[in-house]
Amino acid sequence: MKEKLAHYERENYKLIQRVLELERSEIELRKAARSMEEKSATLSAIIKSSDDAIVSKTLDGIITSWNSSAERIFGYNEQEMIGQPILKIIPEDRQDEEVEILSKLRRGIRVDHFETKRLTKNGILLDVSLTISPVRNTAGAIIGLSKIARDISEKKLEEHRKHNFVAMVSHELKTPLTAITAYIQILLQVSKKDSNPFYLTTLTRAEAQAKKMISMIQDFLSLARLEEGKIQINKEKFELHPLIKDLAEDAQFLTRKHTINLVSCDNIWIYGDPEKLGHVIMNLLNNAIKYSPEGGAITIHCEKQNDYIKISVKDEGVGISPIDQKRLFERFYRVNNDKIKTVSGFGIGLYLASEILRFHDSKIQVESQEGIGSIFSFSLNIHHS
Repeated sequence: MKEKLAHYERENYKLIQRVLELERSEIELRKAARSMEEKSATLSAIIKSSDDAIVSKTLDGIITSWNSSAERIFGYNEQEMIGQPILKIIPEDRQDEEVEILSKLRRGIRVDHFETKRLTKNGILLDVSLTISPVRNTAGAIIGLSKIARDISEKKLEEHRKHNFVAMVSHELKTPLTAITAYIQILLQVSKKDSNPFYLTTLTRAEAQAKKMISMIQDFLSLARLEEGKIQINKEKFELHPLIKDLAEDAQFLTRKHTINLVSCDNIWIYGDPEKLGHVIMNLLNNAIKYSPEGGAITIHCEKQNDYIKISVKDEGVGISPIDQKRLFERFYRVNNDKIKTVSGFGIGLYLASEILRFHDSKIQVESQEGIGSIFSFSLNIHHS
């Protein structure tokens, strides 16, 4: 009898423990549920109050949520958009973008700050910046997409105004500077006849500085045209050596510390825009001079590689750090180096060079070591007669 009582007591104890465990689990579940509700409420409040349009959609591009800012920006209310394809706000000429974006997101790739255009209910085209992320379930499978759209129309309009202003000012400055350069050249001819070394040296330096200013102004004008999509590329067959020879002589005129050499650039014909490609090479030569303050050799090297010609400009300058090399061709980016902090420039030359080469199906490359020097190179198609 005692053994039975002891057995029942043990079973009752186990039962009580199980009941207590269940009560604790229920309390924890309630806490977790409250926490989830709070998080959900917070997230919902953020989505509702956000200044950006926040939209969810299925993997097939069907809209499943549409916040108040999406309604304000695009003009459609929630009832008009839930269950509708996202293509409703995408212009016809940009609907291929959605296919590419969906393809990336299905593979779990996030799309950050993608600038494009979207269509409002009133048919107005807006400039927008998109960030799109895959939405996953608890098992990690992608079940939908979340899109944040920011209206950047005002920002784009401001950039347009700025470019117009820069173009106007640059154009107005270029005319008097061209006249000044012409007057200097006339005075130089007179000084050479009079054999006055002081006047000759002073005017030569004045001409070099005027040419630098004209070059910078030309960069700004080219940038404005590029941003407006008005840059013209006029391709033709031409011989490379005369162009490079003239550019090397012009560059040598700007410096006494450096020696500019040409290697293997004879008897090469290419197809491209000689004026624009000359701008690229001259930019690389000017940089080689500016960023080699101690002087040294600058070498323009041409190397045939099957149907291509690789053109490189090598200097013995301060070099470029690996971090700076990653951003070197961004618009307005300048290298942060105490050795060259007095060097003038606006950080647009290499950006323009890279864009011009893009129009020639080419890309600029850089190899550099700090304290040793840099090599900038690009390849062009050889024109076979």
